[in-house]
Amino acid sequence: MTTRPLPWMPSHSGDVEAQPAGHSWDAVKVPALIGKAALTFLGGDSGAVIADGKCALWYWLVAPGAAADWTLHRVLGKGAYVAVPPADRTRGPGLHWRVPPTPGRCLTEPATLHAALLAAGHTVKHCHRCDRMTAEPVIVADVHGATGSGRIIHACPACAPHYPPPYDPLTQIATDRRALEGRSR
Repeated sequence: MTTRPLPWMPSHSGDVEAQPAGHSWDAVKVPALIGKAALTFLGGDSGAVIADGKCALWYWLVAPGAAADWTLHRVLGKGAYVAVPPADRTRGPGLHWRVPPTPGRCLTEPATLHAALLAAGHTVKHCHRCDRMTAEPVIVADVHGATGSGRIIHACPACAPHYPPPYDPLTQIATDRRALEGRSR
């Protein structure tokens, strides 16, 4: 006999089922690297999380409409479908529950999730060279604009050696000064 702890949950040992978002929950779609960091920040405050190992995506379940105005990550609500694994699939490599739902712990509190995702986003950067996300970003350039604005360019540890060392104007001034002093003697 199989049990379905939640009405939308596929039965134990069943197949993945597409479930409509916007009814029992909305799903917040997050890159897995950010998801991993966010889950660390959330700790026991996380509700259910679906992990898609093939696409490196995680989905947090939140109350319908609770994250509709977010621009931080994609929110799947009414009109969208989410692939939901069976209740007992808690390991990858494919679609599985990273944090399985229980009747008492299914939805994550939206404000708490939003804060965790913001914090996680500051720990993960895109590599400028390979465009992959990295949790170990290396600063390879600090680009300054004419208006005083600028940006930091990051690379992953594997790509960082392909960039020239950062230019340090103070070191260059000191080198130039020593060179001039050597000529005047």
